[in-house]
Amino acid sequence: MSLIRSFLALTLFLGGAHCIFSQSINVGTTSEAILNTNQVVLGNGSGTPIPVPPVDPMAGQKGVATPAPSIDTSDLLRGGDTLIIRLTGVPTQDQGIFEVKIDESGKISMPHIGSLMAANTTTVELKKLIESTYLKEEIFTNPNVTVDLKEQRFVDVTGEVRMPQRVPYTKDLTALGAVAACGGFTDFANRRRVRLTQGGVTQEFNAKEIQADQGRDIRLKPNDKIQVDRSIF
Repeated sequence: MSLIRSFLALTLFLGGAHCIFSQSINVGTTSEAILNTNQVVLGNGSGTPIPVPPVDPMAGQKGVATPAPSIDTSDLLRGGDTLIIRLTGVPTQDQGIFEVKIDESGKISMPHIGSLMAANTTTVELKKLIESTYLKEEIFTNPNVTVDLKEQRFVDVTGEVRMPQRVPYTKDLTALGAVAACGGFTDFANRRRVRLTQGGVTQEFNAKEIQADQGRDIRLKPNDKIQVDRSIF
């Protein structure tokens, strides 16, 4: 009997070892599959591996560039603008206040560096351009530049308004706002067909409709022209 018991014990031991060895082989095979496919594998309870889709590395990533906000075109310099440019942080003989006018080609001229494109830039951008040019050309080591418009910009309002005049331009100035600054329409004004010229293009708008819905008012730009004709009725 003892011999039979010993034989049974040995059989059970070898059977368990075989199971453990088989499980190790299975685990190793699965691990190898994971490494070869470079995927994470989950079980579904049936023994069939389920591949998990790869995670998008850009999803939720911080620091992704976003479009820069657009610049208000009314802030841009244009041909004919007169600028006051102050240059400091340089030797005394080179310091000064310069009055320059943007020519028809959109350029200005500064001492030692010649012509620079100024049109379609802002005063801040032009300041940085002048400073960086002095540094790049190794003319000055610590230039400090300020750029200001010499003249205030205006909008012209003519025709059937109580006080036709040039209205100082502000960023929030609208068509009806400019008319209001001129004392409003006269009794003879044709409010249904008011002419507005922007950038050389003339269009008509109905002031009565805008008065009924202020959200439709038109934002003006420097040098715009409003012409209010007399009504034929």
